[in-house]
Amino acid sequence: MKFLFLALSLVFLLKPVGLQFVKKVFDHGNLKPALGTSLIATILFSAIAAILSMIGVLLFDIDKNIGVLINELPIEQYLLNFSLSFGGIAVYLYLNKVFPKNDLQKYSLALSNLLIGLSIAFLFFAYPKWYTMVTFAVLILGLLLIEYVGRIRFMYWAYRAFAVMLIPMLVIYGILFYNDTIKIASNQLSGMYLLKMPIEQCFMFLAMFLVSTFMFEFFKNRAAKR
Repeated sequence: MKFLFLALSLVFLLKPVGLQFVKKVFDHGNLKPALGTSLIATILFSAIAAILSMIGVLLFDIDKNIGVLINELPIEQYLLNFSLSFGGIAVYLYLNKVFPKNDLQKYSLALSNLLIGLSIAFLFFAYPKWYTMVTFAVLILGLLLIEYVGRIRFMYWAYRAFAVMLIPMLVIYGILFYNDTIKIASNQLSGMYLLKMPIEQCFMFLAMFLVSTFMFEFFKNRAAKR
């Protein structure tokens, strides 16, 4: 059990390796921005997790990790964030290669607005529960910046890849919450769960995934203009 967290943190890195062999998803300079943006997203969302851990909102069972901590956060959590971010970009690129049409992009803004409205509702009804507030505040900020400040139109592709990524994320975090490797103080949550996993975890992952894909598209487009 001590190495389960580490194994789950690393296992999804097999996905980009497999997709590279199947479809060569990392070509035309895709690898460098994918690694860079995954690292940035890992640092950003691990910092959020570290702060929540320091104030006692996010809890880790020390008997179920290898004991290497960085800013009160097990190294496995950093690895898991990177694994899901990098693996998510690989899935995003694979789906874009197999299904390149972006015809449904016109509906993505409506979905983003729906998510913004849902996030505002969670903030209103769950105040002042810290994990819920941080999760939906970060998601709102990300959606507003991507949809109303950014000019890159990729959100249909991102939502499509997120729907695929949601399955392994639920499996990985479902196991970690089920055996209490990760716990969140119940008085800091909305009280809605998928089995033992707080519903907030899905939206926190969505925020991280959207930030990763946005930065990837931003840096890729910037490099193409040089």
